[in-house]
Amino acid sequence: MRGQVSENGSATAELVVALPFLIALALIGVRFVGSTIHEERLRYLAEGIVQALMREESSSAINRELNKSIPGASFSIVEQSDGAFTVTVRHRAASADAQGFR
Repeated sequence: MRGQVSENGSATAELVVALPFLIALALIGVRFVGSTIHEERLRYLAEGIVQALMREESSSAINRELNKSIPGASFSIVEQSDGAFTVTVRHRAASADAQGFR
Protein backbone atom coordinates (compact mmCIF):
# COMPACT_ATOMS: atom_id res chain seq x y z
CA MET A 1 0.00 0.00 0.00
CA ARG A 2 2.59 2.49 -1.04
CA GLY A 3 0.17 4.82 -2.85
CA GLN A 4 -2.00 5.66 0.15
CA VAL A 5 -1.37 8.88 2.02
CA SER A 6 -2.65 9.25 5.55
CA GLU A 7 -4.51 12.51 6.19
CA ASN A 8 -4.86 11.99 9.92
CA GLY A 9 -3.96 15.21 11.67
CA SER A 10 -3.96 17.42 8.56
CA ALA A 11 -7.02 19.35 9.74
CA THR A 12 -5.35 19.93 13.09
CA ALA A 13 -2.19 21.12 11.39
CA GLU A 14 -4.15 23.53 9.21
CA LEU A 15 -5.93 24.87 12.29
CA VAL A 16 -2.62 25.34 14.10
CA VAL A 17 -1.35 27.39 11.16
CA ALA A 18 -4.55 29.41 10.66
CA LEU A 19 -5.52 30.07 14.28
CA PRO A 20 -2.83 32.68 15.12
CA PHE A 21 -3.67 34.54 11.93
CA LEU A 22 -7.39 34.54 12.73
CA ILE A 23 -6.75 35.73 16.29
CA ALA A 24 -4.49 38.53 15.04
CA LEU A 25 -7.11 39.56 12.48
CA ALA A 26 -9.81 39.67 15.18
CA LEU A 27 -7.60 41.78 17.46
CA ILE A 28 -6.85 44.23 14.65
CA GLY A 29 -10.58 44.53 13.97
CA VAL A 30 -11.37 45.17 17.63
CA ARG A 31 -8.63 47.80 17.85
CA PHE A 32 -9.90 49.54 14.70
CA VAL A 33 -13.48 49.63 15.98
CA GLY A 34 -12.27 50.91 19.37
CA SER A 35 -10.23 53.74 17.85
CA THR A 36 -13.12 54.71 15.56
CA ILE A 37 -15.50 54.90 18.52
CA HIS A 38 -12.96 56.96 20.47
CA GLU A 39 -12.56 59.45 17.61
CA GLU A 40 -16.34 59.77 17.25
CA ARG A 41 -16.61 60.43 20.98
CA LEU A 42 -13.98 63.16 20.69
CA ARG A 43 -15.84 64.68 17.73
CA TYR A 44 -19.07 64.68 19.76
CA LEU A 45 -17.28 66.43 22.63
CA ALA A 46 -15.76 69.00 20.25
CA GLU A 47 -19.24 69.80 18.94
CA GLY A 48 -20.48 70.17 22.52
CA ILE A 49 -17.64 72.59 23.28
CA VAL A 50 -18.55 74.63 20.19
CA GLN A 51 -22.12 74.89 21.44
CA ALA A 52 -20.92 75.86 24.93
CA LEU A 53 -18.68 78.58 23.48
CA MET A 54 -21.56 79.89 21.40
CA ARG A 55 -23.55 80.14 24.68
CA GLU A 56 -20.54 82.02 26.09
CA GLU A 57 -19.84 79.55 28.88
CA SER A 58 -16.52 79.90 30.70
CA SER A 59 -13.48 77.91 29.64
CA SER A 60 -13.07 76.55 33.16
CA ALA A 61 -16.62 75.11 33.13
CA ILE A 62 -16.02 73.60 29.69
CA ASN A 63 -12.70 72.11 30.82
CA ARG A 64 -14.31 70.66 33.95
CA GLU A 65 -17.05 68.96 31.90
CA LEU A 66 -14.52 67.68 29.36
CA ASN A 67 -12.40 66.11 32.09
CA LYS A 68 -15.51 64.47 33.56
CA SER A 69 -16.21 62.90 30.17
CA ILE A 70 -12.65 61.89 29.29
CA PRO A 71 -10.04 62.41 32.02
CA GLY A 72 -6.81 63.75 30.58
CA ALA A 73 -8.41 65.25 27.46
CA SER A 74 -7.63 68.80 26.41
CA PHE A 75 -9.05 71.28 23.95
CA SER A 76 -7.80 74.27 22.01
CA ILE A 77 -9.60 77.06 20.21
CA VAL A 78 -8.37 78.72 17.02
CA GLU A 79 -10.15 81.98 16.17
CA GLN A 80 -10.44 83.21 12.58
CA SER A 81 -10.90 86.85 11.61
CA ASP A 82 -14.42 86.33 10.21
CA GLY A 83 -15.87 85.23 13.57
CA ALA A 84 -15.46 81.54 12.90
CA PHE A 85 -13.52 79.33 15.27
CA THR A 86 -12.29 75.77 15.37
CA VAL A 87 -12.22 73.61 18.49
CA THR A 88 -9.79 70.70 18.64
CA VAL A 89 -10.17 68.05 21.34
CA ARG A 90 -7.14 65.83 22.00
CA HIS A 91 -6.77 62.68 24.03
CA ARG A 92 -3.67 60.52 23.73
CA ALA A 93 -2.90 60.17 20.01
CA ALA A 94 -6.45 60.92 18.82
CA SER A 95 -8.00 64.29 18.05
CA ALA A 96 -11.21 65.70 16.59
CA ASP A 97 -12.25 69.11 15.27
CA ALA A 98 -15.52 71.04 15.17
CA GLN A 99 -16.24 74.50 13.83
CA GLY A 100 -18.54 77.28 15.00
CA PHE A 101 -19.34 80.97 14.53
CA ARG A 102 -19.72 83.82 17.00
